[in-house]
This record gives sequence, structure tokens and C-alpha cells, in this order.
Amino acid sequence: MNDPSTVAFTLTYAATLGVAAIMFLGQILAFAVMLALAGIVGLLAYGAQVVTRHRSDT
Repeated sequence: MNDPSTVAFTLTYAATLGVAAIMFLGQILAFAVMLALAGIVGLLAYGAQVVTRHRSDT
């Protein structure tokens, strides 16, 4: 059998890598959400400019 300390070290190392991978995926997801929010806000601001421009022209 393997030494219990080796097994514990292997499980700890694997758990650390797993948590790091989940955090990395979370950062990618957060970045994608921020990009989508920035795009939506940009489109809404452009729409507000268009509506305001047309109202002031008449």
C-alpha cells in the first residue's frame, strides 16, 4: 500500500489544482459577463443619444 502521508499529499495537491481550475473558469465567466454588460450599456447609450437627437431636431 501507499504511505498515508503520500496519499494525503496527493489528495491535497489534486484538490488545490481543482480549486484553481474552478477559480480560473470563474474569472473567464466574470470577464465574459463584464464584456456583455459593457456592450449592452453601450447600445443603450447609443439608443438614448439617437432618441434625444431626434427629439431636439423637431
